[in-house]
Amino acid sequence: MKTPPYIYLLLLLVCLLTASCSQSDKLRRTTLPGFITSPYFEEQVLAYTYFPDALIEINAPSVKEFDLKKPTAIVMYGLPNGNTIDWTIGKKASDDGNDDWHYQIQHIGAQTRFVRAQKPDYNLVTVYLQAKERSWGAWRRNNQDSNQIIKDITEDVMSLFAPYNPYIILSGHSGGGNFVFGFIESVQEIPSYVKRISFLDSNYNWDETKYGAKIVDWLNASSENALSVIAYNDSVAIYEGKPVVSPTGGTWYRSKCMHEYLKENLPAVEWTESRSNDLLSFNGAGNRIQFLLKDNPACEILHTVLVEKNGFIQTLYAGTPREERTYAFYGEHAYDAFIQSDTVFPHILRIPPRKTGAIKGSEFIEKVKNMFPEEREKELYSEISAGNIPNSHRQPVRIKETLTDADGASHQVEFEVLPDFLSIGADDDFFRIPMLPGTAQQIADLFGAVLPTSKISDIIHKHAKVKMNPSPMTPDETMTTVPVFAEHDRIIEQERLEKGEPLSSLIAGHKKDIVISNKLIERPNAVVIYGWHYPEGKRIQPTHAGHSRNYVDYSHGVRLINNEILLDGVNVKIQDVLKDPVMYKLLSDEDAPLASTGYHY
Repeated sequence: MKTPPYIYLLLLLVCLLTASCSQSDKLRRTTLPGFITSPYFEEQVLAYTYFPDALIEINAPSVKEFDLKKPTAIVMYGLPNGNTIDWTIGKKASDDGNDDWHYQIQHIGAQTRFVRAQKPDYNLVTVYLQAKERSWGAWRRNNQDSNQIIKDITEDVMSLFAPYNPYIILSGHSGGGNFVFGFIESVQEIPSYVKRISFLDSNYNWDETKYGAKIVDWLNASSENALSVIAYNDSVAIYEGKPVVSPTGGTWYRSKCMHEYLKENLPAVEWTESRSNDLLSFNGAGNRIQFLLKDNPACEILHTVLVEKNGFIQTLYAGTPREERTYAFYGEHAYDAFIQSDTVFPHILRIPPRKTGAIKGSEFIEKVKNMFPEEREKELYSEISAGNIPNSHRQPVRIKETLTDADGASHQVEFEVLPDFLSIGADDDFFRIPMLPGTAQQIADLFGAVLPTSKISDIIHKHAKVKMNPSPMTPDETMTTVPVFAEHDRIIEQERLEKGEPLSSLIAGHKKDIVISNKLIERPNAVVIYGWHYPEGKRIQPTHAGHSRNYVDYSHGVRLINNEILLDGVNVKIQDVLKDPVMYKLLSDEDAPLASTGYHY
């Protein structure tokens, strides 16, 4: 029997619809400019230091998960006192049991992934906020205008997601509540872009005279605004026979004060009270306001347990239809499948995002072409340290090699290198800028990078997808001037474009490397240069320390290598490897370990 023609038409229609849906899904996926793909769950991440000494790590959904059609919820998560970003994110426990216990007490990374897996109607971005002192309270005391800086940090992060309909969730655990209170103190009224405020056992600083009216006005301003407060009875908690806090010094007392204040100052709000075992719940305004207070009959310290037992998930879902649908607050972990592996991969370089409106390469050339070298160095440091680097140039290339130590033993080494020499500007207009070694070192230290050795330079050239021809200029007094710098860069870029490879491809051979070497022991005030390889591997410049550290010409380039590498699968620092009497040979051709792994500045 013949197949009726309409069957073929139906099959064709199904194929067309499937292809259309697939294309639509691809168009909705988003690669965030300047972000790096993490080895954990392919998340998009960005890390940098915000002056003064606020460490920021932004974790966004993977390219496949980030949906252009959804708004973006940005959780500004103030870290608890004494904790690092790594510990707060969490990881699987190692088999040898030698991990720091802090890795297992929050698991904010896994709880974030759990929420993403529930397919919420927003893109969830978690921003980990760590003060250098590991205490936001101490950081606020130590920094003038700290509250304004907190607001600036928040709005700076939000600006990165401006095309994706962003809003802010202020959150934190323990002393991280100080970040939230700092933000509230910075404003006359809480902005409309703040949609949720969460205190995860973190409202120690509650003061109704400072914060009460602002929170009341904010809750009244929109039915979209929600407040979540979680605490336990720390007033009876005992450690080594002594109370952990005074009767009025902990979150139990502060949460009750906060609740009473809101009841009194939100007279139109109807409140409900319920109890389930040791958990007391106060809900108001259609559950937009929620206080969860945990009794403590055993007088234990439950501070981090509130977080670990799905507390972060609860702060996001409190008062919503998703609350406790797929998890139980203070129940078994709902997120274990989303805890990242126990392998500690190298951290990404801490390069700030490029700001909207930052000057481009051609503009920078015009700005500095008539400056004295000292002025020029200050300008280029200012631009690069602020993240004015092409987005394609901040995507690291991973190199894997089998290398031999001083005893002849082989090791597997993986390291990450930026694809090109340091540049200023955007992908469509940038300038590879020569600089003094002290400036280069200062930038490397800021970003968590190192300068190469001559051996690393050779390895990079070996793995380069784009192998350029050296382009020497006339050796005269103009070779140290910006116009010659710019002309040399124009020649390089013309050849690179002819090769037709993406801007993020690893490229080598077009400049000499500023390298680190034991030659700096003999000449501590010199700059050491090396390289300028031909495509077949022969190089023009042997390791040379004949110029003063105050000398730079058009041929010099600054290549950054992540200081953290994997050595036989273990995360170590290049600087430590280069100083080791046996391992140094993996990354150096010199006859002894490096006495110094950087330049003074």
